[in-house]
Amino acid sequence: MLAPLAAHAQGSLPAMGEGAEMTTSEERRLGDDIAREIYRDPQFIDDPILYDYVNGIWQELMTAAKRRGTLTAELQERFAWQVMLIQDATVNAFALPGGFMGVQTGLVAVVGSRDELASVLAHELSHITQRHIARMMAQQKRMTPVMIASMLLGALAASKNPAAAQALMMGGTAAAIQTQLNFSRDMEREADRTGMGLMQPAGYSQAGFVTMFEKLQQANRMNDNGSWPYLRTHPLTTERIADMQSRLPSGAARQPQDAGMVAQMMSARAKVLSKAEPAVLHQWVQLTQAPEFAAKAAAQRAGGWYLAALANSQLGRNDAMQAALDQLDALVQGHPDATRQAQLLRADLALANRAPDAALAALGKLAGSAPASQQSPGARQTTTVSNAATGLVNEAVISRGEDKSLRISDVDSAAALAMPAGVPATATVGLDRAVAILDAQALAQLPSAALAQHAEVLRHASNALQSLTAQSPKDAAAWQALATVLRLQGQPLRAIRAEAEARGAQYDYAAAVDRLRAGQDMARSSQNRTDYYEASIIDTRLREMQSLAKEQAARK
Repeated sequence: MLAPLAAHAQGSLPAMGEGAEMTTSEERRLGDDIAREIYRDPQFIDDPILYDYVNGIWQELMTAAKRRGTLTAELQERFAWQVMLIQDATVNAFALPGGFMGVQTGLVAVVGSRDELASVLAHELSHITQRHIARMMAQQKRMTPVMIASMLLGALAASKNPAAAQALMMGGTAAAIQTQLNFSRDMEREADRTGMGLMQPAGYSQAGFVTMFEKLQQANRMNDNGSWPYLRTHPLTTERIADMQSRLPSGAARQPQDAGMVAQMMSARAKVLSKAEPAVLHQWVQLTQAPEFAAKAAAQRAGGWYLAALANSQLGRNDAMQAALDQLDALVQGHPDATRQAQLLRADLALANRAPDAALAALGKLAGSAPASQQSPGARQTTTVSNAATGLVNEAVISRGEDKSLRISDVDSAAALAMPAGVPATATVGLDRAVAILDAQALAQLPSAALAQHAEVLRHASNALQSLTAQSPKDAAAWQALATVLRLQGQPLRAIRAEAEARGAQYDYAAAVDRLRAGQDMARSSQNRTDYYEASIIDTRLREMQSLAKEQAARK
């Protein structure tokens, strides 16, 4: 993890909040400023398929932390709890101030199971819930928030480009503190133990901690060449490894329990998203042609065919890509979650090849389906879902399952969104987000004359994205997809406001102000009476965004 400004704590850790000068609100503002810069980085990606996979694990761990009391109501309300994907082949994950979590694609690529990935996320989540970041900053009393932000961004750049890091780090101050970018040993131990305690309640094997540590230890022995920056900020000690091994329950499995098809498929996706060279892509394609491939477990073969399909697409070999997709489809039959991922891949690759009809056909097969983990019977009632800040209002069906989860879906849409009770509004989980965003992308690729044939898909996508953004107003990708759909529906004023919300969701308030002003200009010249309500919302949101932009500028 790119751990910020570690202090070398002596003895036991201070009690929560002891000596801490940074309030939760101050920490959140600092996190917002850092997140804004990360969102601007070209290596930030919002791949809807991989994001849903990582964010799903993150949300399950958050739910477990809430139930165990390590995630307090105050932190739940005040912090962002947002996952950011970074397109980078290095193995790293990092917690940031204010509840932001960065995950580099290289990490997802090397883990062998959901349990191993969950162990890293649980560790980082525990750094946040235990407020290690604020507690370390309190010990760096002479450092201003601006200096701290520069240090964190410099550390992030250092994992990718040392020269870029020097441009961000602040001269002699940076050099003096560069060696302090580690959490203290006590904090590491606390994050290990707290994180491991989240695994079983969240549905993961605690053995994921042990096997992930073993991978880190092996990388450490191989004289880290820079591709594992996690090791530099999280020094791996024999004491930490032994501690985790001793905490496995007697008789418990020593290997992760979930190394199934979906985990292997998402690992394959992360590998290709990490920008592999053509020679490496060719090697991955050849893996499926090796004599020993047929003898591998079904999950490994699913990952292999998924990898081959993506690699062939990158290489421009469409016939081989289709053949790999067909092999994958045959293999995942009878495995609903893996079948779903195979269809999402088919749609994604069709979009990459500018074949929107094929993408919509693949996505259409997912209508009415949901991952098994999200299916829960319960009473249904129709209600109105509204977002006071953004003005989106639409009718929805809400059902509560036996596990106290809430499912929100549009009255006329088969797509559903599962939300654990009490989880903050940023916690939209499930694969419906991916379907809705891919639907929007496919519809945007259609020629105008063909839109009428897909009017029902367009309406369903619009409803689903309105539910997503009402439920999760910080989901920038969903806002941008909604803007696309609204333009296709002939609602340009609402589309401009959705674009502004997308900018605001990434903390670029100045850009949001620009879009809202453009909306005001359009509203003044509009002859559409229905735009009056939209114009009033734009006026309100403009004042709010201007205030946020002013506060943000004052912190620079």
